[in-house]
Amino acid sequence: MDYKAVGARIKQLRIRQGINQTELARAIGVSQTHMSNIENGNSGISLGTAVKISRKLGCSIDSFADEEKYDSKQKKADDGINIDDLIAALRLIRLGE
Repeated sequence: MDYKAVGARIKQLRIRQGINQTELARAIGVSQTHMSNIENGNSGISLGTAVKISRKLGCSIDSFADEEKYDSKQKKADDGINIDDLIAALRLIRLGE
C-alpha cells in the first residue's frame, strides 16, 4: 500500500469537508502528530483508524485507500453521486445505529 498516496487522499478529502487536521485527529482519537504522520505517509494506518476517518469524513474507506477507484472518481467528479459510495455510506450509517 502506498501510504503517501493514501495520506494525500485523506488530506484532500478532509480539506474538502472543511475540517482541520487537529479536529479530525480529536474526532478519531489520535494525536495531531499521528494524524500528520498519516497524511504525510510517514505512518501506516490501521483498519480501525481508517474506519474512524471514513466515518468522520462521510466516505467509504476505498475513497482514500483504493487508488484506482479514487483516480477514476477524480476524473468523474462532475458525474453526481457514485452509487458504490452511496451504498457504503448507508452501510456505515446502519452500523452506527
